[in-house]
Amino acid sequence: MARSSFTKVIVFCLKAAVTIGLIWLVVGSVDIGDTMDRIRGIPLWIAPVALALLLTQFLLATWRWRIVMRQFDQVLPFKTSFRFFFEGMFFNQALPSTVGGDGIRIYRSFRAGLPLESAINSVILDRVLGLASQVLLVAIAQPLFYQRVDDPAARLTFTTIFILAALGISMLLLMSWMPARLHRWKIFRGLAALSVAARQAFSRPSVLLPVVGLSVAGHLLTVTVFYLLFRCLDLPATFMDCLVLVPSVLLLATVPVSVAGWGLREGAMVAAFGLLGVAAGGAAAVSVLFGLGLIVLSLPGGLLWFVGSDRRVADVSHLTPEEHASP
Repeated sequence: MARSSFTKVIVFCLKAAVTIGLIWLVVGSVDIGDTMDRIRGIPLWIAPVALALLLTQFLLATWRWRIVMRQFDQVLPFKTSFRFFFEGMFFNQALPSTVGGDGIRIYRSFRAGLPLESAINSVILDRVLGLASQVLLVAIAQPLFYQRVDDPAARLTFTTIFILAALGISMLLLMSWMPARLHRWKIFRGLAALSVAARQAFSRPSVLLPVVGLSVAGHLLTVTVFYLLFRCLDLPATFMDCLVLVPSVLLLATVPVSVAGWGLREGAMVAAFGLLGVAAGGAAAVSVLFGLGLIVLSLPGGLLWFVGSDRRVADVSHLTPEEHASP
């Protein structure tokens, strides 16, 4: 146990160092004075509008998670699921990558009454399906990206991001066919079960269509937040520009090499929108404001975690039809 804790501390310190290094690189490439002037000049009305859009995205993501839970026959009430999602979002802001809070969701769901396997698989499958929807948007945007950007290196980079994400999802779908000798290890049995559940989700329109619809709607809300920030900062980026570039930028920010994607997201924003002529300081300001918005909106999740308990939710396996059908 002590060795495991020590390893986690070392990994966190390494990723914190990477985060600082990435931020240092971004700071070196932008005019900090210009960036701060732009942030100070943003109108006050954008804060409640952006937070409302992000909160709506949280609600849609919770609804999606509950649809995925039904794959494993047990569903937590919406209020409980939303609370756990909020708590996970809070920990996302402090743990490496933007998916660190998934572990919190798994733990809280298990303590609330879901079987451990269902808690793990529902959270991971929810993440995979959300990622698949994001990859779908990136794929649709590729031709539009090529129309806007002539730089061969940039084209190769964004195409590589898409291909790697698509390969990762494909590997998950194929894991149930791994050699039988590997099934003697629990981790491979778990991956095989998750693979089967993923293939079932992708093959069932009753699951796939609402999940993809909710995911795409959530991504569009996020794109809208970025577009509003660009407009408020008087930067030359259209909604279509944001639709083409933001999903790829956020996809890159999920790579677990920094804390909450900080530094990585800013660098990607500066590089991506710089291809369209957006000033580096402006693109960095947009990314920083978005990150600060996530922190502010996630703070209630930390409070809920602090005052909450691990009381089990009664009868999660025997919800009424109305509760199963609710968002």
